[in-house]
Amino acid sequence: MDFHLSDEQRAIQDLARTFAREELIPGCAAFDRLADGEDAFPWDLVERGSKLGFNALAIPTKYGGAGANVLTQCLVMEELSAGDPAVSKVYSHNWKALFGLMAIASEEQVLRVIPDFIEDPRYCLGIAMTEPNSGSDNSLPYAGDTKSGPMLSAVRDGDHYVLNGLKKFIAMGKQAKMLTVFGRTDKSVPWTEGTSAFLLFPPKEGFEIGRLHDKVGLRLYPQFDLLFDNVRIPVEDRLGEEGTVHASRRNITNIGTLEATSTALGIARHAYELAVEYAKERVQGGKPIIEHHAIGTLLLEMFTRLEASRTLLWRSACSIDNGGDDDPKLARATKVMAVETLNYIASHAVEVWGGMGVMKEAPMEKIYRDAIQLYHMGATNQLNILKALPLL
Repeated sequence: MDFHLSDEQRAIQDLARTFAREELIPGCAAFDRLADGEDAFPWDLVERGSKLGFNALAIPTKYGGAGANVLTQCLVMEELSAGDPAVSKVYSHNWKALFGLMAIASEEQVLRVIPDFIEDPRYCLGIAMTEPNSGSDNSLPYAGDTKSGPMLSAVRDGDHYVLNGLKKFIAMGKQAKMLTVFGRTDKSVPWTEGTSAFLLFPPKEGFEIGRLHDKVGLRLYPQFDLLFDNVRIPVEDRLGEEGTVHASRRNITNIGTLEATSTALGIARHAYELAVEYAKERVQGGKPIIEHHAIGTLLLEMFTRLEASRTLLWRSACSIDNGGDDDPKLARATKVMAVETLNYIASHAVEVWGGMGVMKEAPMEKIYRDAIQLYHMGATNQLNILKALPLL
């Protein structure tokens, strides 16, 4: 398999790397120390990145976007995540939301969102799926259980649906100018058959932003509770036919999984680079610690795992770009490996930095906090393993 990048891919990769190093790394460190709240969302950085083309990168050219393939998206996500994963997640989450929209929406519905999204560099999208008792299991449906899956009710009332319930941990729930909301239109059947999706454009009567969760890492990528109290959604804002949303979204699952994988890879690379740099500068026993075998061999192990994860990621991305004719387990296995690699590298990079590794004045402690968040993105590692097992 040829992994040589095109000139265009190298150009966008270099653009993302420069933006990450010159703006994200110095800018986000200060934002990360702010108390959670609207002021901690890096609007200016998001806007500057959007104006460089990152927000519209994955939108098909027929809608006015760059039409970047999955491998190019992964390249950009790695570079931006090496700068700050919270900001890169804004863009990649928007891409994931748009792919989900295009998979289930009518052309008229798509055109109600994408032109404004391209025009507005601060346009964010939300995916309101997770609930207090329904999270990663949405990716592993319990087909025979009517009590699993989303339980937010969506009851038809004439030419509207009335939504009642609670969504939890919804990324950019407050910032989103459009949310795709998943609600149960038929609770007598499993959620895979009885769930529908709806467009919601805030503000909306009965719709409220609830708690902002105070996270350990990725603090600039906010997650909220969303409250629905008799929220009325017009029938024309239902996406697809009633009860068909699960089947319609299946073909975008791997893309969403690789989005989280690319984020993990970017954080891991940044941690590795900082560890190597510090090991060359820090002197113990009369020589730089990189010359001590215990540190040198550890850094080589980090390098090996990092390169193996990137190779698997690129193969997975190329498989999707070439029509998805590769092993269906690949994307999920890649995500598991990348997240385990990330946390191996992040924890050992803290060790390389020694006492400074846990000081807030140094960069390693933030990387370590960000790293553990990836266990819970793109479905948990355990869930991805369970999803891949039947494909053995």
